[in-house]
Amino acid sequence: MAGTVAVGNNADDSIRILVATDNHLGYAEKDAVRGEDSFTTFEEILELAVSENVDMILLGGDLFHDSVPSQNALYKCFELLRRYTFGDKSVSLEILSDQSLSFHSALNHSVNYEDPYLKISIPVFSIHGNHDDPSGFGRLSSLDLLSTTGLINYFGHWTDLSRVEINPILIRKGETKLALYGLSHIPDAQLVRMLEKSEINFNNDNLSGEGWYQLMVVHQNRVDRGGSKKYLPEDRLPDFVNMVIWGHEHDCYVDFKQSASGHFKVYQPGSSVATSLIKGESKTKHVGLLTINKLNESLKPLPLQTVRPFVYESIDLDDLVEKLHLNEGDAAEKVYNFAIKRVEALIERAKGLLTGHPKQPTIPLIRLRLRYTDETHMFNTIRFGHLFGARVANVADVVRFTRLTENDTANAAVESGMEVDDLTTLEDLLGRYIEDIPLTLFHSKVLKEVTLRMVKHSDGHEAGQIFKYYSDKVVEHLMQKMPSLENIQDEIENFRRRYKADDILNALNSLGTKTRNKRPAVNRSAVPNDALTTSGGEPSSRGGLAATKRLRIFN
Repeated sequence: MAGTVAVGNNADDSIRILVATDNHLGYAEKDAVRGEDSFTTFEEILELAVSENVDMILLGGDLFHDSVPSQNALYKCFELLRRYTFGDKSVSLEILSDQSLSFHSALNHSVNYEDPYLKISIPVFSIHGNHDDPSGFGRLSSLDLLSTTGLINYFGHWTDLSRVEINPILIRKGETKLALYGLSHIPDAQLVRMLEKSEINFNNDNLSGEGWYQLMVVHQNRVDRGGSKKYLPEDRLPDFVNMVIWGHEHDCYVDFKQSASGHFKVYQPGSSVATSLIKGESKTKHVGLLTINKLNESLKPLPLQTVRPFVYESIDLDDLVEKLHLNEGDAAEKVYNFAIKRVEALIERAKGLLTGHPKQPTIPLIRLRLRYTDETHMFNTIRFGHLFGARVANVADVVRFTRLTENDTANAAVESGMEVDDLTTLEDLLGRYIEDIPLTLFHSKVLKEVTLRMVKHSDGHEAGQIFKYYSDKVVEHLMQKMPSLENIQDEIENFRRRYKADDILNALNSLGTKTRNKRPAVNRSAVPNDALTTSGGEPSSRGGLAATKRLRIFN
């Protein structure tokens, strides 16, 4: 039998809501070390809902990390929701609004605890985020699956982006009346245009004068980073709401903040699992117990005890030139030895983040960001990470080199807690994914230029030329040095230092000028003669290119 709806006879008029966002279930699930992290902490959140005796759980989007979750992620989510939100406890929330307007994908178009075939003790309400938004055939979200099986109450999802109607779920418990609005993720620029054109309608029917506490849940960028204007300005939201629960931003704040417009409060719980090793993710993870009594609210932050320890540090190498004598001798080796000491200190600091919870992972995440302007300060980060073996959870990327530029806004945006998905321009994506990749052979500046040409100008021919140029040159270098097998990687690094990025770009521009208007008719791998010659003017062998293909160009 369904959970009993008991209204009006409860002395406690308060609606107790456990608020969480960005759980990212399934993140890194195939990682042997970190695969269970998202599920472990989600289970803790559900345990808190039970122990705090809440009336409902409110999720702010990105319950799953992938729009099409794996069977493993779905199974574990289903199992956890069944275990912690089903039971004999009565539900003291009465729905006063037309439920068919809010719960489109529910089997009976109503909340799950009114289904006579389910026994719900803690109802879960959720919007979708950008990671679990509707996609594929039928435009279904993973939340539609959870809704039709009765596990959650999926609301705030749009069916027609030409005009979005947002109808509040009107909930009453005793003398407290709650109007709950949901705005699932819409690309920020599109959402702002829709708001400007009044294509989004908030149907509040003047509830503010009727003693309703009006709560909205959104999943968007909250602030403008780097002048991209890909965010939702707070003053675009209706000023009749009392509070906005803000999902998508991974920075965790433990208290309310006043909106920029001053009309409402904002609560940003942040993510419950670190999906990016950035500064914003290193804050202590929390969820919140929001209590609403008539028109008053209070918030109790609940620090999560099962989150894997994560310690972050950022250092500008330019500030250490004199201290480490980087202008003398092998600068990369000096930075390498310095980084070892810093990582050891970060591992020690991570021990202070252990809570003693039996399910908390003890192997920490460590991120040392080294910002540089001189590429000779860089070293092989993959090899470096393996020094720490089983002592860190992210062996492959303990150290990350980031180019220090005069305008560092983009880096600041990423490090502040913005999701990677929010970098929408090609240049942003290249800066995030290519410029900071630790490369052994290719200079990041060259690879960025090549990719820009390939994507913006559909020019893969020049890219093939420059890769061929690199391949022949590195084979020539190795043939001259004849290193032992175990020293090949070191010699490739020496080659990279010898050939500067600007020299390679000049060669690229030269090659492009000669062949831009004369493309090969049949053999698309043909390249100009000067790209096929060694420094001595002799033709390089085709066998050299084949040999290079067997080298690990990327770490």
